[in-house]
This record gives sequence, structure tokens and C-alpha cells, in this order.
Amino acid sequence: MNPKGGTEILKEQLIAQLEPGSIDGINLIGSICHPSLIQKDKTNVIWQHLSYDQPNVQYMRDRKFVDSVDYFVYVSSWQYNKFREHFQIPEYKSFVIKNATPKFEVKPKSDVITPVVPQNKIKLLYSSTPWRGLAILIKAIDILNKTRNDFELDIYSSTKIYGDAFEESEKGKFDALFDKCKTTDNVNFRGYGLNEQIRDALQDTHIYVYPSIFEETSCLAVIEAMSAGCHVVTTNYGALPETCGEFATMIEFDSSVNNLIERYADTLNSVLDNYKNNLYKEDLEMQIKYYEKYYSWNTRITEWNNFLNYVRSQKKAH
Repeated sequence: MNPKGGTEILKEQLIAQLEPGSIDGINLIGSICHPSLIQKDKTNVIWQHLSYDQPNVQYMRDRKFVDSVDYFVYVSSWQYNKFREHFQIPEYKSFVIKNATPKFEVKPKSDVITPVVPQNKIKLLYSSTPWRGLAILIKAIDILNKTRNDFELDIYSSTKIYGDAFEESEKGKFDALFDKCKTTDNVNFRGYGLNEQIRDALQDTHIYVYPSIFEETSCLAVIEAMSAGCHVVTTNYGALPETCGEFATMIEFDSSVNNLIERYADTLNSVLDNYKNNLYKEDLEMQIKYYEKYYSWNTRITEWNNFLNYVRSQKKAH
């Protein structure tokens, strides 16, 4: 199995949206900065999804490599500014084109939001890799389980998303965490899920739970959740404030694991009460319209076409 994370999903979606021939003569490189990927007979564009501190971007310190790249596309202003700060990137070669997701036909959420039907449970969802906050979440759920039984959490998480070789290299590393998820009350551990499965699951999800301890440069999972009409509870780490706008409930990132667990559990507890009392209804209606407009491929493909037209015009000029 080949990797199928957010970077691969987005590239697949972009190619599907473009007119045939749109990237002829363009070498579109996904994130990895390495001289072996440069093609001298083409215009080299790095579409950067990784953060400034990841091993696969450290060739950005090599001016010869940076000079061999014609353009850099970043997925958030936060990411762009981090690369400026750490690598003194050539700003004239740099563009920010944010991520996007196909439109959701948002289904009405169930009657769970009315306290009149107490037997219905609020559906929560986590769908990221295990090292991005799953351990924080499952310990926060332990705290909530002591006082309430009105929610149900589905967890889609594995190392398989990055391919068979990566899964083999990480073998056993997260077994204890996965076992903990499987034995925790009010939790359904689903393991690996295809993007189509997770998009379907989001249609029946009320709250997307993501106590992120990873500096996201954008976060496709959150964009999908917000587009599907889920309320998001996350941290203000990395580019998440930019991605979530004013719609998510955010807690301050804390490098103390115990503090983060307690703060997240307390915040999620309040959000569950607010959701049951229908306090997010108006915000969620605005949120769906916002993400449909500003994070849809209908909007984003125009930006990509404008960028590619610029690239072609510059090539002709030289």
C-alpha cells in the first residue's frame, strides 16, 4: 500500500480539478525537499505541506537547492511565515494557496442535540495519526467517563496511512495506546479508515475532537470536519487558529501533558453541555457556509489556475 495522507489526497484532488495539460512542463513536488527530485528541463514547484522542523524540509538550508526551485506554494500564512523565519526563503518565489475539500451534502444532525432525548448519545470523532494527540484525548475521555455517559467516540487512527513500509517501521510502537482505546468505555476504535469512510462518518458526527500536540500547517481533517458541520474542539497550536477561524472551541496549547489533559477534558465537558442545549446551532450554520465558500475546490481551483497561468507567463517572458 502506498501512502495516502492529506498531502496525497490533496494532490489527487487538485489534478482531478485541473484542465488537461495544465501542469505540462511543471514538476509539482509534494513537500519533500531533495535535489534528486529536481528536473532541470521543467519548472520546479514545491507544494509544501510539512512544517519547518520536519527532516524532509531541511534542504531549505541549502541555498543551491533553494535556487534550483522555481516556486514554493505554502498551505497557510502561518507556515509561510515560519519558513521565512527559519530559512530566509526567497519571498518573490513564494505563494500561499490554502487547502480545500470537496463539498459535503451536509445531513441534518440527529435529535441528540435536544436534552429531551437523553438516550441518544452525542457522536464524537478523532481521525488523525496516534502521535498527534490521541493519548491526550483518551485520558481526557477517562475523566469524562467518571461523570457522564451521554457521548460516543469513534477513533480512526493507525500508522497504515503512510504506507506499508512506514507501518512496518512503527510496528508495536502504539499498541499500548490502541489497546487502551479498545478497552475504554464509550469508545469505538476503528483503526485505519479510508478518506471516503471518514467523510461518511463525519456526516453523523456532532463534535470533532482533536487535542493536537502537532504543529499542523493547515489540517485537512479539521477542514473536512468543519465543512461537514461538526463543532471542533482543538488546541491553538501551529496553523490551527488560522484554519479554524472563529468557529472552533480552542484551548491554549500546554507542553505539560497533565495540564493539557485536564484542560481538554474540562473544555470538552462544557462543549458537550452546550451542544445538548443547542447553543452552536447558529454558529454551525455560518460555519458550513463559510467553509463551503472559502475552503471548497470551486474557490481553490481558481487560485491554482491563476498561479499556473502566472508560472506559464513568467516562463514565456524568460
